Amino acid sequence: MLNSFFFIENIWIKSLICLCSSYFFGYLGIKSFLNYANKKQICRQPIRSDGPQTHINTKKNTPTMGGIFILLSTLTTSLLFLDLSNPYLLVTLLVFVLFGLIGLADDLLKVIYKNPNGFRGSLKIIIQFTIISAAILWLGYNNYSYLDGRIFLPIGPGHFITIGIALYVLFVTFVIVGSSNAVNLTDGLDGLVSVPAIINLICLFVLVFTASNSDLARSYNIPHIRNSQELIFFCTSLIGSILAFLTFNLKPAKIFMGDVGSLAIGSALGLIAIIIKEEFVFFIISILFVTEAVSVILQVGSYKLRKKRIFLMAPIHHHFEKLGWSERKVVRSFWGASFLFAALGMMIFLF
Repeated sequence: MLNSFFFIENIWIKSLICLCSSYFFGYLGIKSFLNYANKKQICRQPIRSDGPQTHINTKKNTPTMGGIFILLSTLTTSLLFLDLSNPYLLVTLLVFVLFGLIGLADDLLKVIYKNPNGFRGSLKIIIQFTIISAAILWLGYNNYSYLDGRIFLPIGPGHFITIGIALYVLFVTFVIVGSSNAVNLTDGLDGLVSVPAIINLICLFVLVFTASNSDLARSYNIPHIRNSQELIFFCTSLIGSILAFLTFNLKPAKIFMGDVGSLAIGSALGLIAIIIKEEFVFFIISILFVTEAVSVILQVGSYKLRKKRIFLMAPIHHHFEKLGWSERKVVRSFWGASFLFAALGMMIFLF
């Protein structure tokens, strides 16, 4: 471990180092994996038979589980340059890895048994809730404010609403589990999930930078979270890893992320928002992911209750494909929507 990097005072230099390091490790890992996977014809993504028919021919035989290298490159950079004794960084890395392992198990079941459904969704949710409940208790052990049952609203000078410990734990668990699965549902088209995830991470970078500095936190009337600065560098490390993956995932995708990447990324986004107590702003900047998840909930609920579908296909990005939009048009439109929601969220935060 390179201890000297713990004392780099210029966060911009350290952030750039983390970004470049993660990109370098991620790019090399994915490049090597693709050469091996294509040579051996392994790790092929099974395509849903009930999905868009255009996907059956264009996306079959594409290697999956590229998200492994998002995890590995982010972890490698964290081990080299970050302070692993920092409790906020440590819990974020643990949740990031554990959710990635859940996704990896799901991906392996899909690849080995050629079943696009993986293992039962209810089992995944139970495991995810257990992990997050433990993570919140760990945060509370290090900082009681995470167990005081209060939610921060960035309105005017900022207000805390007390909802009680039980409801608070349930609330933050829903935020993180919801974020993880919403990002997972968004990952359905070439390059679709990566850019919104990077946009969210840039916003979180700004939010953590502000929350970790007492003077800035006071200026913007938000909670000051002492010693949270290491999360700045986690954000830049994860951005670099996703950029490396995106290099190979733009249409036509040479590799898919798989649940191992999307579940891990979504959990990290949600947890960082919880740590800095910016759940409300996080909701705004993540409306694209929320919309994808809600479209599935509404579709399933409507069909069970009325035997009718609301959308031509869910998640909602497939609805637009069914309307005749090209995959490229859907992806670029959703990128633009993500940017607008992020801008709205940051305007609420800044003004």
